[in-house]
Amino acid sequence: MIRPFALTTPLLLASFLALLAGCANQEQTPPATTQGPAGAASSEQQTADGDFQRLTELAQRGDLDSQFKLGSFYFVGKPQKNLKQAEYWWKQAADRGHAEAAVSLAYLYTGRDNPEFRNPPAMLKYLNQSASSGNPMAQHILGNLYLRGIDGVARDPNQARRLFQSACRQNFAASCKALDSAPGA
Repeated sequence: MIRPFALTTPLLLASFLALLAGCANQEQTPPATTQGPAGAASSEQQTADGDFQRLTELAQRGDLDSQFKLGSFYFVGKPQKNLKQAEYWWKQAADRGHAEAAVSLAYLYTGRDNPEFRNPPAMLKYLNQSASSGNPMAQHILGNLYLRGIDGVARDPNQARRLFQSACRQNFAASCKALDSAPGA
């Protein structure tokens, strides 16, 4: 019998990826180049290129949110998919305390998008960092790992319950549901 919470982690991670892609799509990113009659790039393309360049400059200057956004753009393929660049920019932000970048980096290290990036110790490091910073998604994912005792995490239903409770207090619906439906959590 498959327990409902056994499917939660893969579904949550897939939802996270969709959420991440949606967030990145809200930003102005370079569309495909549109050429005018004289071969010059359209004003929309120039604006998008300028926005991406400004974001890159801010990231290079150390702005954490810009580093996170830039990593997210590279992850979803804007301007092009480049997981090495995504990893680089997320790591810059995560190592300086950006909780969303840390949970994004943890997801990258699951290897679900590319097995070459699978790194369970680093995944747990950044997941714990993000959860400790109060990120409810990271708390929920970590709670599932404790509940199931997988990916190098010892089974500990009490720790899972504490993490689910913390995320639920922040209105993370999946954690509230886990508290209601998971025996021992």
